[in-house]
Amino acid sequence: MQAIRFLCALALACTSPGICLAAPQKDLRYGPDAAQLADVYLPDTAAASPAAAPILVMVHGGSWLYGDKAEPVVIDHKLVRWLPLGFVVVSVNTRMLPAARPEAQAEDLGLAVAWIQRQAVAWHADPNRILLMGHSSGGHLLALLAADDALRQRTGAHPWLASVILDGAAFDLPEIMSQEHASFYEDAFGTDPARWLPASPAEHLSGPNPPTLLVCSTLRRFSCQRTQEYADRLTAQGGHAQVLPVARDHGQINSDVGADNEETRVILDFIDAQLRRQTTEKTR
Repeated sequence: MQAIRFLCALALACTSPGICLAAPQKDLRYGPDAAQLADVYLPDTAAASPAAAPILVMVHGGSWLYGDKAEPVVIDHKLVRWLPLGFVVVSVNTRMLPAARPEAQAEDLGLAVAWIQRQAVAWHADPNRILLMGHSSGGHLLALLAADDALRQRTGAHPWLASVILDGAAFDLPEIMSQEHASFYEDAFGTDPARWLPASPAEHLSGPNPPTLLVCSTLRRFSCQRTQEYADRLTAQGGHAQVLPVARDHGQINSDVGADNEETRVILDFIDAQLRRQTTEKTR
């Protein structure tokens, strides 16, 4: 039996997920809309471990218009890396344009987080050890939900342990819209400045956010500058923010997370530090 478990762990570490993995729970509804769905992946050690598992929640990108929780670039490497470490991994969808503006998508994310916090015990997981990871527009939704206390209260989401934002950059919308920007920003936020503020994370900051690691692409114009500016705002509000510049393009910053590289190692160190912090605070 021990030999089988060793081979299973080795397979999880070296190949596509699926071997010795509890059957994923696909398309679970966290809200009334057909798009409000989540996939839940349980580690095979979850039931046997005496400690409740931490939870990693993945929020895909796609310019607020497209993308899916089950795309290989979104989830595969995360499963291979974090399931053997004993994490429950949850990947979520929200409504998208044109059915829902970005603010409504962030509200969907809040509903998903609240649902995950309620369901955690049933997965033998700890609702106080939830980490959110969002790429691109998913990073924006994560940042907006973290910054907007009223939004969290409406959805029932409680603050989570920490955030990882993968090349988000859409933190200060008035600044972005006043400079050179991709056309999909106008598709998402329109041209009326009054529409920009409700969807701008920087506008809602009023206190410490969960500790945040912000990864930015040095290959993208403005990405690291805007990321550092937002990190400085988080720090000024009394929070902890760490910026990791990497020489990868926008898509690779997401797809490479979980593979054997420096980006993954820094993320692992950050997550480990937050879990240790939470353990220390519980024992005081």
